[in-house]
Amino acid sequence: MSGKIKSRSAANADSISGGVSCDERILRDCHQLYTDPDSGLITVAESVDVKLLPPRKKITVMLMGNHSAGKSSFINWYVEEHIQRTGVAIETQGFSFITSGRKRESLTGNATLHLYPHFKPLQVFKGVSEYLSTEICTSRQKRFSLVTFVDSPGLVDGDMKYPFDVDEVILWLGDLCDLILVFFDPMGQALCKRTLNIVESLNEKHGDRLRFYLSKADEAGGESDRQRVMMQIVQELCKRPGLNKCGFDMPTIYIPNPNKPSRCVNQIEEVCRSIEKTINQTVQNTLNSLEKDCELISEAITDKLSSPSILCRTQPTLSGKQKRQLQEKLEYVQEVVKTKKVCV
Repeated sequence: MSGKIKSRSAANADSISGGVSCDERILRDCHQLYTDPDSGLITVAESVDVKLLPPRKKITVMLMGNHSAGKSSFINWYVEEHIQRTGVAIETQGFSFITSGRKRESLTGNATLHLYPHFKPLQVFKGVSEYLSTEICTSRQKRFSLVTFVDSPGLVDGDMKYPFDVDEVILWLGDLCDLILVFFDPMGQALCKRTLNIVESLNEKHGDRLRFYLSKADEAGGESDRQRVMMQIVQELCKRPGLNKCGFDMPTIYIPNPNKPSRCVNQIEEVCRSIEKTINQTVQNTLNSLEKDCELISEAITDKLSSPSILCRTQPTLSGKQKRQLQEKLEYVQEVVKTKKVCV
């Protein structure tokens, strides 16, 4: 069995070599270790009545903010392709998932939920399925091959009516996302109460995932105007009990344009570093989970082997061959864990 596993892994490594980062290889290999139908960890675990969930191969990053805050423009800049439509008169109406793949494709609501089965509970929210879409592009710029962006509708106050409960959907997505980027623009919409209310609710459960940015900072006028806008936003945020915390940071960012030079400090690379840090943490968490799951299976096998036969009449006992196969599998996986940690 171990020979079969090694040959499969070697073939997999050959098929994805070339331009694949160590992190991407680790996440793909770990996912395959779980999901292989013949000898994956999930299959092995089921044989000893243990349920496991496969790790994700990418992190999920949600962008939220008020109307025309530059969320779609940032995604286009990050992937270096014009994927999302942008402009003051063009606002994302629903939730768009932007991810990398082998060919350019656009998917609608049902296909999106099929591609992302862990997002299927979104169907519970009335009207949201018709406003889901996925854009798959072939870009491998920056760390896009390890990221799925979720572009959310622009938030506004007043009489604006959404075809679904946008607040609840964003809060639900916040539970699944690894990183939440909140964009405030300096053009008067930054103090949108709906945005602040959602941010406050997200902060209660996922404060460690939130990152705040002053987007379109080059459009805020001079430095004094920019500082005044930032002070107004920070004051509004700090009025909220959960958001008034030490070390609050809000870098200024804007999309670089060689035809429109600006003296404003652009900290857009800070966003990239936040994404990079989240990827690194996800890789480590995946390896830790792999090790814990292996230990869980080991304990289950030990318990099953040591249980008196009289207690096992309702379940088929393992044959000698099955025992050897399970032990070989576990030894191999534990060795992979050690190897991957050295790689990281």
